Amino acid sequence: MQQPVEINPWQRTTAAESAVQPISARLRWLMAVGCGASVANIYYCQPLLGAFSRYFHVSEAAAGNINILTQIGYGLGMLFILPLGDKISRRRLILALFMLSACVLGITGLSTRLWMLDVCSVGIGLLSVSCHVLIPYGAHLSSDAQRGRTIGALLGGLLVGILVSRTLSGWIAQYLGWRWVYETAALLMLGICLLLWLQLPDEQPAFRGSYIRLLRSVWELWRQHAVVRQSAWIGATLFGAISAFWATMAFFLEAPPYQYPLSWIGMFGLVGAGGAMAAPLVGRITDRKSPLLTIQVGILLVISGYLILFFASLHIALVVIGVILLDVGLQAAHVSNQARNYAILPHARTRLNTIYMTAFFGGGTLGSVAGNMMWNHFRWTGVCMAGLVMAMLSWLAIVSFRKQKIAYT
Repeated sequence: MQQPVEINPWQRTTAAESAVQPISARLRWLMAVGCGASVANIYYCQPLLGAFSRYFHVSEAAAGNINILTQIGYGLGMLFILPLGDKISRRRLILALFMLSACVLGITGLSTRLWMLDVCSVGIGLLSVSCHVLIPYGAHLSSDAQRGRTIGALLGGLLVGILVSRTLSGWIAQYLGWRWVYETAALLMLGICLLLWLQLPDEQPAFRGSYIRLLRSVWELWRQHAVVRQSAWIGATLFGAISAFWATMAFFLEAPPYQYPLSWIGMFGLVGAGGAMAAPLVGRITDRKSPLLTIQVGILLVISGYLILFFASLHIALVVIGVILLDVGLQAAHVSNQARNYAILPHARTRLNTIYMTAFFGGGTLGSVAGNMMWNHFRWTGVCMAGLVMAMLSWLAIVSFRKQKIAYT
């Protein structure tokens, strides 16, 4: 039987794209900071769930819904806002999303009822998709030789934003209160918006059809490309596995035997910084090697992390090791999945990103729901079991697609 062919993901580019001038290091890192600040908005709530429960006098399950609603909003933004990056100026779309995010974050900090916080959480998720407009735009602005480095840098910025957001959130809430978490985030988004307005170049979109036709073309891309379907499956299940942990981490560390304060819980966001530091390296490896190999290694790291986290109540060092393995594994698979998708159709990168990231964060939402349910019924053992099952489903995607004639880009 003919085996799938390994190819370099950057070979499938147009002549026009090959002529793109190299992106400057300053712009690359500004876009990476923008990715981090944007995605951070949906994770500020995770260390605060216990604080929300106490402040609004509601159950842990009700407080946990804030995280789930944010993820739902994010998924809706992926599906209905992100495709616009192929239809309208990405510069204008990015700036509009940053400005609107700043407004919603400011309103969130003024919430006096839980339902207000719930509504604002959906809005925060909906508008935080700007990071996923920045990533394909960065790939578009890069030459063939530096595209992997750019994607790695921007995804590294994204992961740093996820990790640092939890740390900042915990520290600010501990000393200033949870409202200042959102007000500070609003000011940060305004500042970065100004810098992007000064530095980000403009371009003409390639898609000329209607918005409805744009959305229909997303479905057509899904049907036509098995690589996209496999990447979506892997991304959804792997991020679902990670989300089950982070959605319940605050409850676990606040309970015996650790009983940590908010500031300490937030510090665990920095533990996974190894994953962010690995992103540029993964990008360079992907430029030279097969992304599929990196994906397989990433899945195995996540599975190993959960096997260790089963025993997390024995010693805090096991939590630290488990978190590092989870985040490094996710980052390795995520960068490689993005590389495969961006190599398929350069003119449709934002729509391809829509498919992948909608599945990715849809899986994250399901993982958060599963994590909360397992915590409420079976506590930490249940959470680890849910995460392990989802990570194993990622490996099933490798096996299931192996018999198809897929170019494993």
